[in-house]
Order: sequence, then C-alpha cells, then structure tokens
Amino acid sequence: MQRFVVAILLVATCSSVGAEEPNASLIFLATFDQGMDAELGQDRRLRTAASLERKVIRAGNTRSDLRRISELDGNRRGAFLRFGGKDKQQITMFSGLNSGYRKQNWDGTVSFWLRLNPDHDLAPGYCDPIQLTDSRWNDGSFFVDFDKDLPRVFRLGVFSEYAYWNPQDRPWEKIGEQERPMVVVRQPPFQREKWTHVAWTFRNLNASDQSPGEATLYLNGKSVGQLKRPLQMDWDQDQTAVMLGIAYTGDFDELALFDRCLSAEEISRITSLDRTMTAVGDE
Repeated sequence: MQRFVVAILLVATCSSVGAEEPNASLIFLATFDQGMDAELGQDRRLRTAASLERKVIRAGNTRSDLRRISELDGNRRGAFLRFGGKDKQQITMFSGLNSGYRKQNWDGTVSFWLRLNPDHDLAPGYCDPIQLTDSRWNDGSFFVDFDKDLPRVFRLGVFSEYAYWNPQDRPWEKIGEQERPMVVVRQPPFQREKWTHVAWTFRNLNASDQSPGEATLYLNGKSVGQLKRPLQMDWDQDQTAVMLGIAYTGDFDELALFDRCLSAEEISRITSLDRTMTAVGDE
C-alpha cells in the first residue's frame, strides 16, 4: 500500500482545484508492488481475456509472456510489469468500472510509466501499451500506441463513437492525419535504459451543450500535443475494460486514474518523482 499513501499525498500537494478535497481525485491505482492486483479502485482484480473481443475472461494472469519484476534501485523498492510480446492473443485487463466514466461533462487523467526501445523491442505491427474502450479501438476509446512503421511514431487516440466521428464510414486510409482524432509524436523519447512518464488529460467529454472536448498528451511532464473537438463516448460499463500490453514488448508501471483533468503543473510534479514514490512508507 505504500504508493497509494504517497499518491494521495502527491495529489494533496499538487492540487489546484479550489475547495475540492484533492484526495478524491485519485480513483484507481495499480503500482504492482504488492502483486498484480490494484491497490485502489472499484474493482481491483487483474484479469486476462482470451482475445481483444473479451468474450472469455479469467481471473489473474494467464499470459506466459507477462511477469511481475521486483527491483531494488538505490533506496527504492518496488515492482513493475514486464511484457514479453510473445502472446499475441491474450489481453491483460482491469474492469472499466475503474475508469470514472460519466455520461455528461466527463473529465479525467491517465498516468503511467513505460520503458522500452520502440524501434528495437517491438514486433512488426501496431502496439497499444494501454487501451480503454467498451467496443473497439475506433469506436469510443482512449489509447496510446506505437504505429507499425519504422521509425516508430507514438500516438494518443481519443475516438468518439464511430458513427459520431466518422458518419460517412470512410476507410481509415482515406482519412488524412489532420482529420484523425489523434495526437501524433514523432521521435518520442522512449529508452530501454530509462523510464518515460506518459499521461493524458481530458476535459468536457460528453458535453451537455455539445461544446468541444479537449485531450492533451504529456511525455516526461511536457505537453506534446492537444486534440480539441466535440467528443462523445457512450460506454456500456459492463463491457468496458482498461486493457494493458496489447502486442507490447517492454516494461509498464504505476497506472493511476484520476477523475479530473490534472493541471500541467501536477503532471510535471508526478514526473519529477521519477517513480520514487515507493521509497516513502518503507520505514
């Protein structure tokens, strides 16, 4: 539970939300220090789906290419997930009940750390370290992915319901990059020897007045792009999943979800901790 305690302190320190109790902003936390289940959330259990369709779901981890690695780095004791990239079918997931989804005026933040060399470590094809959806990647979803071509491009996707963002059902390859609901980062800073902090914030999704929503992608505490357009996601919570490690080869740690859009300063302060949150509470 050590990271849970420190994460609460972090939000309390960084909050810029008036009289709101900052502790309430953190709604899900999986540090993987005590195991693969989360420390905080409506449903903390990690599960494995047989495929992206998630028709067969089993408790715990059944993937042969996923391990929890314990580490001692200076004064820091902790653990992280290592995806080997060999299991092309099974999907690691948490319940979408942890997403904080709201049918109107939805704000939030997703934060985690990755460690890999994308051009050398990833197998050919698309790779999603994380994806949140009740359906599929282009139909009411959030994800970050690495594009299939070398050198690897890193992208944030924020897709409204398919009929909403693509009413003419145009083929993907005929939709220009500027029209796609994505933030694209060329030459992203990922390294095999060093952790990279990834976060995205979003505000005003499912706006009751149809005003534009916003989503901002951060890498190592710096904004690297923003998407601004009307955004509508009509999720079935029973079908929604927080999926990890889709065709991913690399390390993953410290997944945190917040029920509001954190400020740029708060994102920067999370990054500045450099995954040392677990050092507090060991005494």
